[in-house]
Amino acid sequence: MADRYTLSGSYGFDPLDGVLSFAPVDTAPIDESLVCKNKQIASLDLSVDTPVAVAFGGLANAHIVLLKAIGGPVVARLTSAAGSVQSVPFDTYLILMSLGSPITAIDLTRTPATPTSVRVVLAEKA
Repeated sequence: MADRYTLSGSYGFDPLDGVLSFAPVDTAPIDESLVCKNKQIASLDLSVDTPVAVAFGGLANAHIVLLKAIGGPVVARLTSAAGSVQSVPFDTYLILMSLGSPITAIDLTRTPATPTSVRVVLAEKA
């Protein structure tokens, strides 16, 4: 059964001293969606200081990757269908949509000796 992934809302920057009348502002709506044939939702406890592989379950690829770190900074190593491995540090959220070059493997490394868990959401486009 297919699901629809939706990412909606907005982002913006507001000057701390207020916005002057008719001044340009840095805000934009976010309205993305994708029909997905498979998804994997999990929570990983990073209890070792070495990389921990993320299980893809029944997914061949991940076109949607959402990672939420709880407890400390994490480094995610992402491998894409293009073949390159990229290390991306994050300490709150990592949100990635890649329709043309999906993610094929992920591993996560915590900050040494820091109890950390990561909530993982992966989805494959239909």
